[in-house]
Amino acid sequence: MDWLITDDPMHYNRALDGVRALAILAVVSFHCVAPWGSGGFLGVDVFFVLSGYLITTLLAAEHRKGSIDIGAFYARRALRLYPSLLLVLCAYLALAPILWPTDERWLVAALNGLYLMDYALAFSTVPGTIGHTWSLGVEEKFYLLWPLVLPILLRTRRPISWLLAAFVAATLWRYFVTFEWGWRQAYFRFDTRMSGILLGAIAALVPVRVSRPTIMIACTALAIAIMVPIIATTTRSVPVEGVTIGVTLAELSAFVLICYVKDHPNSSLLASGPVAYIGKLSYGIYLWHFPLVLLLRDVHAQPWWLTLSATLLFSFAMAALCLHLVDTPLKQWRERREGLKTGFSPRGAET
Repeated sequence: MDWLITDDPMHYNRALDGVRALAILAVVSFHCVAPWGSGGFLGVDVFFVLSGYLITTLLAAEHRKGSIDIGAFYARRALRLYPSLLLVLCAYLALAPILWPTDERWLVAALNGLYLMDYALAFSTVPGTIGHTWSLGVEEKFYLLWPLVLPILLRTRRPISWLLAAFVAATLWRYFVTFEWGWRQAYFRFDTRMSGILLGAIAALVPVRVSRPTIMIACTALAIAIMVPIIATTTRSVPVEGVTIGVTLAELSAFVLICYVKDHPNSSLLASGPVAYIGKLSYGIYLWHFPLVLLLRDVHAQPWWLTLSATLLFSFAMAALCLHLVDTPLKQWRERREGLKTGFSPRGAET
């Protein structure tokens, strides 16, 4: 789930924040076991496609100007993502002895801080109290590798052909792992979930015109995938069709949606103020919501509507605090620092 935001009014696409909003609401609804969100885990795949699109757009633009400053890219990503994650980890370490006394809390915090939770959940029985951060591990590996790989790819004669081949190979690999080793192995790992990121990269590099009937079909397919109850509710496991066909359907639908939105930035629903603001809060919402869900849903067995209401209130409030008291001041500090170096304020840079 990428949390890249552009603030330049010439380039900022509010509708992309709207896509983030829909994705995070689907994920929270799924975790709270809302009746309309049984497939809401597929919202993560929407974030993956969006990540591939946004980061590739940014890096490709920098590459066209000369070369990619890899060190600066890593620094911007760390400054954008790490402070809020550290706040969550500190809160977890402080509260775990009281709320989750059996957790190996220092191990859990270390795995999260090093973005290794994706492989930890796939290969071990590490406590999943803040295990939802596995998706951050998937994206962090993409951030680490893509600035190194993309310049090489763009120098080839057919970069899109290579990306399409990589998308197909990654998809087939996830299917193979699912059938051979089970859903956990296929669901959490970077190497089995990179297909959506690759599809987003294709959306960034290829101008795709999407007709209104096509976008309607894609949105309908995505809505059905999110609402159809394919999760085994007793074990909270993802069946084969969820990790294979479900993920692929979500990725392709998200690809079409993003291709449409990048050409229609003023889409009335997605670009509306409240929806776009939820999108801006999506990273904080994702970070803060899951531990409370576990307490209300599993420990205290509260009904879904109460779990959902309390989780939305809490996570929205914490996300807003992180955005306005942590992320925005850090962004302004970085812009001032970069402005001193270059002589201008870099509006339009990602945060």
